[in-house]
Amino acid sequence: MLKQLVVASSLIIVSGCDDNVKPKQSKAAVQPYQLTTLEHYQHQANNLLRSIRVQKDAANLETQSADLVALSQTILSDLIVDYPQCAEYLNALIAVADLLPSLPLEEIESGYHSDGKLPKFDDPICYHGKDLLVHPATVQAVARLGFVDPQAYEYAELEIIEVIAHFDQVEQALNK
Repeated sequence: MLKQLVVASSLIIVSGCDDNVKPKQSKAAVQPYQLTTLEHYQHQANNLLRSIRVQKDAANLETQSADLVALSQTILSDLIVDYPQCAEYLNALIAVADLLPSLPLEEIESGYHSDGKLPKFDDPICYHGKDLLVHPATVQAVARLGFVDPQAYEYAELEIIEVIAHFDQVEQALNK
């Protein structure tokens, strides 16, 4: 009898609860973590490196490297804010960012890797920042050629390995 009374009491209590009560969700569950531009660049650079190593098709690699070029422009703008001494140098590069991948590889090398077409700079961070754009633009140019040369994948891989090293310098400078 006592057991029946406990069950009956429990049913009465439960039936009195409001069915419209909804559990509250934590804000963390509603708002997923957003990558910073630097984190996004690093992630994209590593993805591009993996894609090159598995020799994905040229169109895929061209798209991935173009995305990295676009991200680099945001980082360069941030770098100019923190290092105004780089403004003339980096703005000259940003101005040709869309044109760069369509240039012959020799012109990219002499004009932008070796700074032949860029103004002088005084701070090494300017150089490291520049390479965040130039190296993926070089891979984009190689991809446009279709990876016809047997060494093209190796060349592209070395470009992205180098950009990751430059990225570390820029990341340190921006997170000081």
